[in-house]
Amino acid sequence: MRRPLADLLGGVLLLVPALAAAQGTPVFTAPLVEPPAAVSAPAAREPASPQALVRWFEQACVLTQGQAGAAMDWALANGFEPVDPMRGSADGLLDGKPGTVLMAPDSGGLVMLAATDTQCSLWVEQQEGPPLRAALAAMVGTLTAKGAKARVEVDRNLERAGAWRAQVQWRFRGVGWSQDVGVGAVTTLANTPGTQVLHVAPLAKAVNFAPDGVPLR
Repeated sequence: MRRPLADLLGGVLLLVPALAAAQGTPVFTAPLVEPPAAVSAPAAREPASPQALVRWFEQACVLTQGQAGAAMDWALANGFEPVDPMRGSADGLLDGKPGTVLMAPDSGGLVMLAATDTQCSLWVEQQEGPPLRAALAAMVGTLTAKGAKARVEVDRNLERAGAWRAQVQWRFRGVGWSQDVGVGAVTTLANTPGTQVLHVAPLAKAVNFAPDGVPLR
């Protein structure tokens, strides 16, 4: 059997509290597991390109600020189909929280959109990590050129059981928004197909400090 992604990244969640304490920024903490293999789906016609995957993610999760209702409305209007819970549990993609999982059109079950009240994620199977990560960075760059604000707050590589993965997260605020969100990804570091995750979640307001170290209000 293929080694579950959770086994490869079992150490990720152990590092999150220290990183969050140092930066005051919550980091993506959804369970890093593979989409349920039991989901029955038609065969994919052709793998979606990294750019197409990121466009789905941008429209469903980023531009909706990760709001589940808006994400689901967009997905249903664009051909995504709800995963039947009786034909394979998707709880692992929702971290046990109430939410919805939908399958991307013509993806053969390899692309899933998962949304809860606190997070919107796109899970992609059998894709290479570096091209997807580059497409995500290009998307953030395009949005900042249009007036959005973004800065990298997490950027590191993790090794687990001989496999290397990259974790990146921007603090992002779109034009006219009143709240920051974390826009990020956990992807394979090497050019080998695997499970990739793109995610959006609300962030607390960033704390700014004066030169004397006192927080600014």
